[in-house]
Amino acid sequence: MDAPAPSWQRLYADEEFNWIWPPAYEPNSNPHELEQILSLLEAQPGARILDLACGLGWLTIPMTLGGFQVTGYDLSAAMLAGAQESAGQADAHIEWVRGDMRSLPASWTETFDFVTLTLSEFGCFQDEADNQRVLTEVARVLNSGGRFLLDIVVNRDELILNGDRNNSFDGGGFLIADKGSLDLLSGIYTRAFQWYQQGRRHETTWQIRAFTPPEVKRMLEQAGFRKASAHRNYAGDALTRDSAGMVFLAQK
Repeated sequence: MDAPAPSWQRLYADEEFNWIWPPAYEPNSNPHELEQILSLLEAQPGARILDLACGLGWLTIPMTLGGFQVTGYDLSAAMLAGAQESAGQADAHIEWVRGDMRSLPASWTETFDFVTLTLSEFGCFQDEADNQRVLTEVARVLNSGGRFLLDIVVNRDELILNGDRNNSFDGGGFLIADKGSLDLLSGIYTRAFQWYQQGRRHETTWQIRAFTPPEVKRMLEQAGFRKASAHRNYAGDALTRDSAGMVFLAQK
C-alpha cells in the first residue's frame, strides 16, 4: 500500500498517478474556460501573468499564445517536462520555473500583474501556516493593484451539505473506486482510491484541508489583499452552499 501522505508530493511526481493529474494543453484548441478567466481578471494582452501550479500547461500555453507574458511555475518535474514539450510544439515561448509555491523567488517581488492558481489543491499542506504562506507569497509578487484568481477544488460547505460520497471513474483502461469523506474536527477531506492494474491491487489517498468561504476571505485579507470576491465558477456566477468548488478573485 502506498504511503498516505503527503498526497500532493506523491501523486504529482509519479506518472503512475496521471489519472488524477490536471488536464494537458491540447494543440490547436483553447480551453473554454480561458475566456472566462481572462474576463474575470480583466486581463489585457501584454500583461505579465504567473501561472502557479501550472501542471501540464493547460492554461499557461494558450494564455501565452493569446499575447500574455506568462511564467509557468510548478513543483512537479514530470509535469513541467510535459508542459515544455507541448509549448515547444505550439511555438509558445514561456519561462518555466520549478519550485515550491510557499517560497517564490525573491527577485519576483512586485513583478506580476496577475497570478492564477487554477484547479488548485489550495489547502494541500498539513501545516496551516504553509497554506497561509502561499497567499502571502502571491501578494508579494503581485504589483500594487494586481489581481489573483484562486480556484479551489473543494468547498467545505458543500461537503457538509452533501455528505460522504462514493464514485468511480476511468483511469485509462482500468476503473478506479473513489471514496470521499470529511473529518469534521480537522477539516481534512480525504479521497481513498482503489484500483486493479496489470493484475495488481493498488490503494492510495489524496488529502486536502477543506475551507469555508469566510475562512479563505480572512486568509486573503491576512496576506495583504484589500478586496476579495467569491464565485461559483470562472464565469463569475454567485457562490452557493452547494458549489462543489470556489473561485476567489482578490486584488492587492
